[in-house]
Amino acid sequence: MIVYKQQIQNNVLEFKELDELTAQSWTYKTKNTYYNKKKLLEKLNAFFDWHINYCNTFLKGKTYNQKNLASTVLKTKFKNQTHWNEYIKKSLFLSLEYVEYLKSVVKLKNLSAFEHTISNLKIDLEWLIASVEVDLKKTVTSISLNSGRRKYLSPTDLFSAARTLFRIEEFSKMEDLYLRDLKPVVMFQIRQLLEVFGRELIGYYSINDQSGLPVKRFTQISWEFIKEEVKSSNSRIIFPFDVQMIIDINQWANDFVHTTYLHSSYIQYFVLKAINVLFASKTKGIKIYTGETVSKINIADIKIRDYNLLKVDFDQFLNNRIPNIVVDWMPTKKVGAYIITE
Repeated sequence: MIVYKQQIQNNVLEFKELDELTAQSWTYKTKNTYYNKKKLLEKLNAFFDWHINYCNTFLKGKTYNQKNLASTVLKTKFKNQTHWNEYIKKSLFLSLEYVEYLKSVVKLKNLSAFEHTISNLKIDLEWLIASVEVDLKKTVTSISLNSGRRKYLSPTDLFSAARTLFRIEEFSKMEDLYLRDLKPVVMFQIRQLLEVFGRELIGYYSINDQSGLPVKRFTQISWEFIKEEVKSSNSRIIFPFDVQMIIDINQWANDFVHTTYLHSSYIQYFVLKAINVLFASKTKGIKIYTGETVSKINIADIKIRDYNLLKVDFDQFLNNRIPNIVVDWMPTKKVGAYIITE
């Protein structure tokens, strides 16, 4: 078991597990031998163990549910020091989960493929540990970091990612892919996933103006309507999970599209885990408005009652924003949710 050893000298964060991992990474990069690769995995696992122990020493068994995490860690601005401290604590918890996951999947055979992932992770964790030491433990008033990364994707970064994805077949090895730019594309996909999911959940193909053209400002309107609907104690949309978490994730994904702010790797990992609730069914069948018992593939047990009234209210919700809006509705049987009553 790794003993918790942390030294801060001249306000520079130092611990041997990270230093040894960095040194061995460089050795393997310059001398790509089986021995050096095996040694690198040993140093990586030692670093993982150190971080797991660091988190457990501080958190002392504290856990958080997904809704509680989403309401805090998906933000970039904080009202006060208390909120910031909560962000750091919950980020530490998420980093623990992510490191435990990586430790379970990174093996000798795929170690090279994780080169960029580990590089980014070291930067994220050094920043996080420094924040814990300064803001939570108050070991020192400030710490100078040994590493860092740009917080935003530039147009060149986005172009590089698009070009790499399109030409991905040309890369012979996983490690040749520059994942720093490529992985954040996941956040674009999450945004599109939620847009399509929300549209199918309510049951429409498009929202059009009088000319029959799609209204672009309404691409995310389904979740705005859902957010208002579920505030009612008698909501007609019934979720088997707390939908506020998905609403928070949707806002987070939208913010990334507009700002390209790069959240830490462990936060991206959390979001991908959290949205699993949209597709997790726990029943073998649900009785719908026709009297049949049906089972939908790859969707949670989300139910809608009084569907026709819901459609009327959704229509009004849109027309209150822009008059004469026309909704192109799906046939009821194609709606993503289970329609309990029409």
